Amino acid sequence: MERLRQDVRFAVRVLWKDRGFATTATLTLALCIGANAVIFAIVNSVLLQPLPVPHADQLVYMYNAYPGAGVGDEGGASGVPDYYDRLRETDVFQEQALYNTRGVTLGEQGNPQRVAAMLGTPSLLRLLQVQPLRGRLFTEEDGEIGKTHKVVLTYATWQQSFGGRDSAIGQDMRIDGEPYTIVGVLPQGFRFLDPDVKLWLPVAFTAEQKSDDSRHSNNWSYIARLKATATLAQARQQIDALNRRNLDRFPQLKEILINAGFHTVVRPMQAHLVREIRSTLYLLWGGVGFVLLIGVVNITNLMLVRSSARMKEIATRHALGAGLGRIARQLLTETLILTLLGGLAGLAIGFVGIQMLASFGLEKTPQGTDVTLNLPVLAFTFALAVVVGVLIGFVPVVGLRHMNLSQAFREEGRSGTAGRGSRGARRVLVTAQVAFAFMLLIGAGLLLASFQRVLAVRPGFETTHVLTGTVSPPASRYKGDPELIAFTNRLLERVRTVPGIQAAGVTNVLPFGDNFNDSVILAEGYVMSKGESLISPYSSDVSPGYFEAMNIPLKKGRLFTASDNERAPKVTIIDERLAARFFGRKDPIGRRLWQPDKPEELTRGPGPTSRFFTIVGVVGSIRTRGLTEKEPVGAYYFPVAQDTIRTMTLVARTAGDPDSVTQAIRREVAGIDPELPFYGVRSMGQRLSQSLLSRRTPMLLAVIFACVALFLASLGIYGVLAYQVAQRRREIGIRLALGSDGGRIFRLVVREGVMLLAIGVAAGLAGSVAIRRAMETQLFGVQALDPVVLASVAGVLGVVALTACAVPARRAARIDPLIALSDQ
Repeated sequence: MERLRQDVRFAVRVLWKDRGFATTATLTLALCIGANAVIFAIVNSVLLQPLPVPHADQLVYMYNAYPGAGVGDEGGASGVPDYYDRLRETDVFQEQALYNTRGVTLGEQGNPQRVAAMLGTPSLLRLLQVQPLRGRLFTEEDGEIGKTHKVVLTYATWQQSFGGRDSAIGQDMRIDGEPYTIVGVLPQGFRFLDPDVKLWLPVAFTAEQKSDDSRHSNNWSYIARLKATATLAQARQQIDALNRRNLDRFPQLKEILINAGFHTVVRPMQAHLVREIRSTLYLLWGGVGFVLLIGVVNITNLMLVRSSARMKEIATRHALGAGLGRIARQLLTETLILTLLGGLAGLAIGFVGIQMLASFGLEKTPQGTDVTLNLPVLAFTFALAVVVGVLIGFVPVVGLRHMNLSQAFREEGRSGTAGRGSRGARRVLVTAQVAFAFMLLIGAGLLLASFQRVLAVRPGFETTHVLTGTVSPPASRYKGDPELIAFTNRLLERVRTVPGIQAAGVTNVLPFGDNFNDSVILAEGYVMSKGESLISPYSSDVSPGYFEAMNIPLKKGRLFTASDNERAPKVTIIDERLAARFFGRKDPIGRRLWQPDKPEELTRGPGPTSRFFTIVGVVGSIRTRGLTEKEPVGAYYFPVAQDTIRTMTLVARTAGDPDSVTQAIRREVAGIDPELPFYGVRSMGQRLSQSLLSRRTPMLLAVIFACVALFLASLGIYGVLAYQVAQRRREIGIRLALGSDGGRIFRLVVREGVMLLAIGVAAGLAGSVAIRRAMETQLFGVQALDPVVLASVAGVLGVVALTACAVPARRAARIDPLIALSDQ
């Protein structure tokens, strides 16, 4: 222990004496370790930690997919009949449940509050194995028609609304204008998926929702808990077997569903939740790993230079009796102190970085709001600092085994050439730096080019000067279609009178929003070819004024007007893709689409209850889910007066700043119904920006990492060449004295740097080929080895590297031979 204290005191004195080196090394390590701490904190919370429920590894998520019909699996939904089928015909699950998150309105007149509620079958809380803090959870009876007016509060809602009083149990709470009885309170800290959920509600299904007529009407999220003895493979086998039995039960649908590629995806719950962010996080983790490697290589190079400068000191100590083991331990102590200081400073950088994570959109990932510098992150950072310290200290320690005492004393005071082994090691390290930096630059360049391609995608509508916000008239006061139609008309009439609003409409499906509908529709007289799949285009209900507010262009026919009301013939507007799919180059205006009322009509043709719609217009196609979504099969629109909606998003085109009319719209909504909140208010520009978060943030982080790597690599090249110039000062003086000019000396040094650059670029290119597949998952419209990006990155790296070469080369060319030869 005493020797350890001596080593620490000696190391501190040495580092204090060489404060410039210590500061440089500490700051470099702080930056590299801090970046790794931030990314590991995210990876640990989102990917490595299980969901905060007991035995989370038993949870699975299931959804129906129809790739042939153009239905993406982003929502991953199931149908009510699936739930009851699986309850009866599978035996691998302890519990199964359906759930959805829904907005509800709390409060009385004049003080409405819109909050998120978790709507699910009574089995959901049992499945999550949570125990109530107060009261009880839902029973199966609460999931029956007419008995669902019960509510379980989260701990936060219980505290905020009732002050944590036990008397809250049994009281009524006004939700969407109706009384709900509070039956229980969930424990503090319990959360499932959405941290904004304030209360839980039971759901009941009607006989029609449970019937075969509702099959493949997928509107619910589906979760199940495996039995302790069951496996995921067994669950998949049973679900596949059940699907095959159902296909045989409905032979009239079998061919259609097979052509649509129907299957049920069964995957671990956590894997489902992180499916879109997993590869991005691992890619970023790899990126900061490269930054750390470059930093380690840079400091190792500095250590080699420093060890060369300290060789006489080390040789003297060894000659006076200090064993190589003792000297090695002291050198390792120095590097460990440096890296631990860098680790502590890195934690400070990491703390600041974690506070900035809101821009990454992690709140939509499991436990994304729980990203902190917790014990696992601290342990990771400490372990990383120790490993880095050992790696950096290992290089000069290895050099001790080959130390030559007589040579060390003989070279004192000389400015000769350094040993070939030491010089070769530094070249290898700088080449590695260049290779890692080149790989990071390629990754950043590809992400940047990909992001530019995304921004170049035209959404099909104008995002500027458009304000959006939602209202949800409750069924307690707006019971049927007449009331909803009247409310919609009054809302639009009043909003259109607000100064600064040029056009306004409502819709139930807003591009770049959170709610998307798709449904099978057919063209009258259209005959599918053999093996052709049905399609399920996007379906939206819109009012007159919606297309004008969004500036979606009219291609043929007309837009909806006030005359397209509930008493008029049923009409629809389709987009260009759907028109091309069903009608080719023929004019679709006046043709009809129809929707089947029963599954068998898909094969037999329209029945007496099928709904027909006359096409009155064709509009431009738009991007609904985001700029990077796969080409959808099309979209169709119904007028809200003929297909009423309860939750409607207002879209208003403004002459100026969209935010300037928000309060005026809120006053108009309150003037119609004081209990209705106008919520989720954002401009379309903000919605577009939010939809790009998952691409913008990785791109920005990659660019930052690449810039750091480029800076460190250029420092490495500069440091090696500057040290070589200093070591070869006498040799350069001799060359100049014998007639060589400054230009030749300049080219000699630059040639050395160019050789290091070329080897590093070649190695980096080989590494980029190796990680090509990982990059392809993050790119849009760009190949993983895009030649333009590769050439641009090579050019940037070349310019920076040559600049780093030029400084020591210029210094070498200006050496005075008389002074150089007189140095001893």
